[in-house]
Amino acid sequence: MSIAAPARRAWSSNLLFLIAAIGTEAGIANVWKFSYLAGVNGGGLFVALYFIALMVLAIPALMAEMLLGRIGGRSVVGNMQVLVERYGIGKAWKSFGWLALISIFLILSFYFVVCGWMLYYFVLSITRGFSGVTAESATQMQATMMDSPIAMLACSGFFVATTAFVISFGVNKGIERVAGILTPLRFLILIGLLVFAVVYGSAGKAARFLFVPDFSLISWDIVIAAVGQAFFSLGIGVGVMMTMGAYMKPEYSISRAVVTVAMAQGLVALLAGMSIFPLVFQFDLAPAQGPGLIFVTLPVAFSQMPGGAVFGALLFMLLSFAALTATIVMQESIVAWLEERTGASRRRLAWLSGLAIWLTGFITVFSFNRWKDVHPLTWLGVASTRTPFDLLDYLTSNILMPLGGLMVALIAGWALSREVVAKELRMTHPALFSAWRIAVRYVVPIGLVIIFISIQG
Repeated sequence: MSIAAPARRAWSSNLLFLIAAIGTEAGIANVWKFSYLAGVNGGGLFVALYFIALMVLAIPALMAEMLLGRIGGRSVVGNMQVLVERYGIGKAWKSFGWLALISIFLILSFYFVVCGWMLYYFVLSITRGFSGVTAESATQMQATMMDSPIAMLACSGFFVATTAFVISFGVNKGIERVAGILTPLRFLILIGLLVFAVVYGSAGKAARFLFVPDFSLISWDIVIAAVGQAFFSLGIGVGVMMTMGAYMKPEYSISRAVVTVAMAQGLVALLAGMSIFPLVFQFDLAPAQGPGLIFVTLPVAFSQMPGGAVFGALLFMLLSFAALTATIVMQESIVAWLEERTGASRRRLAWLSGLAIWLTGFITVFSFNRWKDVHPLTWLGVASTRTPFDLLDYLTSNILMPLGGLMVALIAGWALSREVVAKELRMTHPALFSAWRIAVRYVVPIGLVIIFISIQG
């Protein structure tokens, strides 16, 4: 039975679509995660490999996902049904829709918690500040947050409620308006942070660290880390960009939009790195701190620099805005399907889906405190120290996302005919289309299989 779709949603303009897409893609992963991965994986070497992977793997895959969305014009589940009914692809491919929907729900359940960390530190920066913070007290601050499930649930709940509120107003009056304000504001804050860091930090050391690759450090782990960041920071394989593509008007160029979005999120990552590492080197801190770079290392720098309280507040404000511009489109993927499935009001569906996601987030929150010594796999006789959150993260990041990305490439490259794909992409140069088709049929699937096999170890 066909899905009865509501009136087709559409972006008001190409500019607003690009702003919303950039706001979604250039999220926390391009500020927090990119910075700490670069710090751990050799700086310039990681950056060079990241941009190579962005061009060779991520951009072709993102084009594939976006074109599937525009062809179908529905939710991720509805899109797959349209492709089966209208273009005759195998019915088994409908499973991608459900895989993507489950993936984005589970990812949001812990992504909202991570968003809450940014809000927690923003509030901390404007109420207490970072004056007098040492490495020991910074570690204790993070531990205090992690040991407080009520604080984490309250902060994540704020993001859930704000996201649901925005989505309830729809694509044009809600998502576009908020993204249209927050995304440019984020760039202004980021540029301000960059200037501040260059003035008060060791910009030269940071630039050498980020832009001068040392190929003697190359290892398979660094290659996988860079490729994984390039691919998965764009959220490929979970239907988010398929949903954004579904709202694109036919006259918009998919290839131009994807290249713009990918390069913008890469630029954000570099600007973030150059806003953070000058301070790390100025105060002789460790760039290879890992995930604690933002929460442990930088507060120590803020305590020692002029205007550190302002810099810290702006940084965590930036991260909070980045979180919100991402979550509103991520949850939109779920709400769009619920609209098609139930016919209920968007407002009700936004709040109910948000509540369900927030409640599922208890798994993540409790994994850092009350359940931190709970290792579910041991109940099955498997020797493992993974907490419930670790398992959830492993399932989504190491299994569902690579599998979803592989399915997107196979559908666009093999299941759909060359004529259908060429008509939708409308690339002006046949050689470019041929190069994209080779990439999406062979390079992307092989790359994803290699990543999948590597990360299972």
